[in-house]
Amino acid sequence: MPATRSSSIPPRAAPFPTASPPHHKHHNHAKSPVYELSFSSSEGESSRTAPTKKHIDKPSSRTMKATHAAPPHIAEIIEISSDDDDDMPPKLIPQASAIAEYRREINKMRADNVKQKRDLEKMANEVKALREENEQLQALQKPTLGKISLDAAQLTDHLECEICTSKMWTPYILPDCGHTFCESCLQDWFSTTQAKYIAAHPEYNPNTVLLNNNATYLVNLAQSVAHNPHAANHAHIGAIIDQLLPPHPQYTCPTCREPVRSRPTEAFALKAIVRTISAATGESSPTKPATSRKGKTTATTVGPWDGFFPRKKT
Repeated sequence: MPATRSSSIPPRAAPFPTASPPHHKHHNHAKSPVYELSFSSSEGESSRTAPTKKHIDKPSSRTMKATHAAPPHIAEIIEISSDDDDDMPPKLIPQASAIAEYRREINKMRADNVKQKRDLEKMANEVKALREENEQLQALQKPTLGKISLDAAQLTDHLECEICTSKMWTPYILPDCGHTFCESCLQDWFSTTQAKYIAAHPEYNPNTVLLNNNATYLVNLAQSVAHNPHAANHAHIGAIIDQLLPPHPQYTCPTCREPVRSRPTEAFALKAIVRTISAATGESSPTKPATSRKGKTTATTVGPWDGFFPRKKT
């Protein structure tokens, strides 16, 4: 940085004091060379002149004492500064305790970072396991969408016949009471009742057709009873009906003993349910043996209840 002068100090004729010679007991009055320096300045610019060599006489001791007694007056003070020094911050010397504290904090942060990485890896593994489990559950649920899972054991009592305790592959319902049994079980039950009746009435013919006159009278009687229900309780009404109707066994329900007056009806809905549930459990329905129809007409088809209930006249 260029040198600057202080304007508060007035200039002097001699910029620097004259050097005093050393004190000796024997003063040497020989002349010694003196170099004179002078500066000249003009509006901020300084020029230096070459020193000139002059021979001056050495002062006496009194003069030297007087010179030392009075302090020299500094004519001009040159201040030298640098712009770079103003911007430089003071040099910091960290203490050992602060450095140790910083190191402890760094080590703690590193340990926390390692712990967080482990936790993230653990959570990622858990999420992956849950995704795999969810995919497996979805794969298992897709085939069963729209289906109902039932316990076949809970339906066994409703699908089995009360007589043989087997599945009702061909169920028939009794119209008078609503109980349902296997076709073969009802046939056996009615056959037993019929055999007892035939033993008591050898002239019995199950295919006897009701006469037209008797049928007309029975229809009129039924209409009269419908208008007057109390008439059905009279004994002569029951006697008239027994006379008009052909003799026949009194079939009853195997469960409630309710009289069966008409043919049993096949329960097709229950038949389909029994076969569907049996197929789901791996059980197949028994097949009936095929019957040959060679030499037979279709008009003489024998029904399962023709031997017990007479056919209706068409």
